[in-house]
Amino acid sequence: MPFVGLAQFFGRDVPGLAAGPGGADLVQLFRCPRTHGPYLERRYLLHWRLAAQTESAGCFLAAAPEVPVLRWEDELPEPCVVHPEEVDTYPWAEDDTLPAALIARIDAWEDAQTAEAGRDAPTYQGALSIPPGWRVGGFPSWASTGPMDIACASCTAPMRLLLTAGGEEMDPDSHSWMPLEDRDPSREGIASIRGGRSVAQPTRLRFGRDRDLHVFTCPADANHPPQWVLS
Repeated sequence: MPFVGLAQFFGRDVPGLAAGPGGADLVQLFRCPRTHGPYLERRYLLHWRLAAQTESAGCFLAAAPEVPVLRWEDELPEPCVVHPEEVDTYPWAEDDTLPAALIARIDAWEDAQTAEAGRDAPTYQGALSIPPGWRVGGFPSWASTGPMDIACASCTAPMRLLLTAGGEEMDPDSHSWMPLEDRDPSREGIASIRGGRSVAQPTRLRFGRDRDLHVFTCPADANHPPQWVLS
């Protein structure tokens, strides 16, 4: 059964992106449309290509492979075009991801924000550290599982986050990351999103209940297999 394409991006569009095997600079992420095993696991495929060879290919598929009828709408992605935007991100603040004294300062700041603004107060995790949705590089979000050490199965080197795929591009807790073009300046939070759900969840995909899919690669050897982590 053909894999379903989830993401494709070029190294030229992502500053600082490490090259793949053999200097490959085009990344493609695929997912099997079916679940597998007693735990309904997903199977993914990360494929690297040389952009110059791909773009000069003599022929291309005239139509995408047929996808079987799927049980749920959110198993099939809605086609989207990526408009890369570079932002600064900061580590998840839990356990030893940051110095304990700094996490204590963050907690104190959040308490002060909550005392002033109540439930609508900004948080470090949602509004300042890691944007929601699909992103390349940066830091993983550990909202569901808590921080984990991801080591390469081939050489035990600490792995590097390549890609995060999220179910939503924005939500009330993280609307500070929302592009100005998608905002209604007269409204706040999720209500300010122009276009509603089609903008908040443009790909229509889900990766488990309120979870993100993190794709990790080995910085020591690009040929080592990637790891998939839901958190």
